[in-house]
Amino acid sequence: MKELFQNKVNQVAQSITHDPRWDIQNELMTQVFAFTLFGYALGVGRLTCFLDAEDIQIEVIGQLTSLGVGPNYAKGLIEHAFTLFTTEDKESYHSQLIGIGHSHFASETLKELKESIFKNTEQLKRQS
Repeated sequence: MKELFQNKVNQVAQSITHDPRWDIQNELMTQVFAFTLFGYALGVGRLTCFLDAEDIQIEVIGQLTSLGVGPNYAKGLIEHAFTLFTTEDKESYHSQLIGIGHSHFASETLKELKESIFKNTEQLKRQS
């Protein structure tokens, strides 16, 4: 089951990071990607593959660091994402991004999830 989980998370990550709009230098986009990917991975990992939360976090951190995100920064993002997911805070935009990713864990197509990364980055950019 762990291999299935890794393949699904990798497929989503590659779909997004191979898009011409992807920019690893855009910190906001990287954060949107990280929180959304974590939500997706949590859904697949817990509900489909029955993995521990720690294994899910390790996979997402690995995806981020493979893109060039600093290990400590990646770990901090995902630890924060896990904390938000396990608390009652559902109002923050980070929590909402986790929810978006989580809502797509059983989707047949990744198009809507992929588009959400770029649309949400632009929306958050306009709000700041």
